[in-house]
Amino acid sequence: MAEGQIGSSRSPWLWTELFRTFQVALDPKKLLLAAIGLVVTAWVTFVLSWVFFGMRSEPVAANYDPAVYVKKGDSEEFAKKRAADNLARDTAAYQFVYRLAGPGDANATVEWKRNAGIYRSMPWHEDRGPNPFLMITGQAGDASGSRAVLKWLAGDGLPVLLEPLVKFLKPVTLLLNPLADFWTRIYLLLVAFCTLAVWAYFGGAITRIAVLQLAGKEPPSLAEALRYVTQKYVHYVAAPMVPLFFVAGIVFITILFGLIHLLPFIGDLVTGVLWPVPLLLGFAQALLLVGLVGYPLMFATISAEGTDTFDALSRSYNYVYQSPWHYIWYATMALVYGMVVVFFVGFMGSFIVYLSKWALTQTPGTEVWSSRRIDHIFINAPTTFGWHDLLVDRPELKSYASEEVRNAYMKEFVGAGNYISATLVGLWTTLVLLFVVGYGYSYFFCASTVVYLLMRAHVDDTEFDEVFSEDEVPDEPLLPPTTLPGPGVQPSGPTVQMVDPPTLRTPPTSEPQPDK
Repeated sequence: MAEGQIGSSRSPWLWTELFRTFQVALDPKKLLLAAIGLVVTAWVTFVLSWVFFGMRSEPVAANYDPAVYVKKGDSEEFAKKRAADNLARDTAAYQFVYRLAGPGDANATVEWKRNAGIYRSMPWHEDRGPNPFLMITGQAGDASGSRAVLKWLAGDGLPVLLEPLVKFLKPVTLLLNPLADFWTRIYLLLVAFCTLAVWAYFGGAITRIAVLQLAGKEPPSLAEALRYVTQKYVHYVAAPMVPLFFVAGIVFITILFGLIHLLPFIGDLVTGVLWPVPLLLGFAQALLLVGLVGYPLMFATISAEGTDTFDALSRSYNYVYQSPWHYIWYATMALVYGMVVVFFVGFMGSFIVYLSKWALTQTPGTEVWSSRRIDHIFINAPTTFGWHDLLVDRPELKSYASEEVRNAYMKEFVGAGNYISATLVGLWTTLVLLFVVGYGYSYFFCASTVVYLLMRAHVDDTEFDEVFSEDEVPDEPLLPPTTLPGPGVQPSGPTVQMVDPPTLRTPPTSEPQPDK
């Protein structure tokens, strides 16, 4: 076992390896990978949202003429009711889609940037709860103090920590929503696949670096980790997708069963007698979908073992179902510890940008000369984690200010030069924020790697530091090199006399004696 490890895979204290995750996840290479993955995911889902729903308008009552919905024998009242029901259904479906892919209300407050569709928001405008620094220092209003911190840990902290898992599984669960029509389901499937495709690459690279660090081996460079993932990218993508394909196949079989139900009388009889078949199919779907909670273990399997899709699937499902209590214990400890360290990293990141702004405000004249107020360079600060309110003191510029108030203030006090500095400062601040948010992603994949190694040690009795390394060569006995002496050089050592090789001797045959 590598130096620094606890010892045998049977050690009762092996689970304390989870506490190494904080430091392992702070690796700049992992933070960079997570930050890039965040941006790529956001732009991909933004483009999908615009392509599918960019031109979709809200239903209006004028387009639902009751005369269109008149059926034979219906009264005028029934036709009006049917038109109203269709309008209500289509409006609910539109609002459902708008919450997913809507652009937000530009006439509302600055909060509209947060309230845009969940798959159309940029990561620097997503709602992740109040600011940790403001909570601890009592500047977050009602959301301040120790109770507010505990509330954040129990409320916003868990979704922030599980964001990579939530962003992959949430589109899958939304497929079951009755308000989702055919095109919405296609859109959600593409969102899930693109999210998986992005994090199979960046998350796979994070787990590859983490697994070698945790095993006490020389961590790979960024290029080496990306090359490893590129070689096995198909396996990284396919492992979580295979269960979904099986679920889709089961749904197709169930649809065929439903076609039989359309037959009068015979369909009723077949449905009643063979109803256990759909129940078994539903049971199979439940097993496949519940087992996907082990999805993070799949990336770690390929990174640690250097194997393929089948091995990643079999290990993750086997570990979850064969030893669920150990998996729950490890996952719970990783989550509790993770929420604390993610809050700490969020606090430190907020504290850093706040101090940079506070020190700058000590410059004489910044408040006297209204056009040079420090608040002006933070008008483009990201809104997630409450950073906009952290860096802006003027009520007219805070997130709750209306667009009308903001525009009037900026027209009077903000000069053209401020827009240049605000744009550049906003870019730098957003970059810092991406590393802060990216730490949650880095921790998620690193903790998943630790949990995988712990589950492997428990179920398969494999040493914690036994991982696949491309630099290792098999231990084979090496023969000493043989060199021929040059001309005129006498070989050293005792001389060996050469003899002829033994040959098979044929015994002499006796000649027959003549008869006397």
